[in-house]
Amino acid sequence: MVQLAHLKVDSMKNSVKLQVENIISRIQKHKDEFQILHKLILDSPELLPELQSDKPIDGLSSMVDTLNNFQRVLHSLPKGHMSQLHSDVSTLQHYLEDRMSSLQCTHRKTGTEKNLEAFLKNHSMYYITLGHITLDRLQKYLQRLNHNLDQLRTC
Repeated sequence: MVQLAHLKVDSMKNSVKLQVENIISRIQKHKDEFQILHKLILDSPELLPELQSDKPIDGLSSMVDTLNNFQRVLHSLPKGHMSQLHSDVSTLQHYLEDRMSSLQCTHRKTGTEKNLEAFLKNHSMYYITLGHITLDRLQKYLQRLNHNLDQLRTC
């Protein structure tokens, strides 16, 4: 029985790892298509304060909360080339939420929703810049998540 539980965790880690790598690959493809933006330095925390790519990964609740914030920004951007990424991140997020339910984890409320919504409303005209910042930070966050898959065992 212990081996079966270990096998399920390994299978889940592999599935999350594949999903994360797929999203990272899509982000990189998108960034490669818009090479001019690579020359800009856009990693100032003031530009998108609620989406810090170096936020600690403290278990499933932390992952879901962070992906939820990224989803809010992706959803606020014009549809089109971002829609597949939005869908991919949504799939990953739902998978992690299902895992949270199976472990009986509670959702974290960080209070960033209102701040993020206000920020997005005030900066909606800069959607190209916001999109680039979001993708860059999402890619960095997912790379860190990929190295912290043991956190899938904790709430």
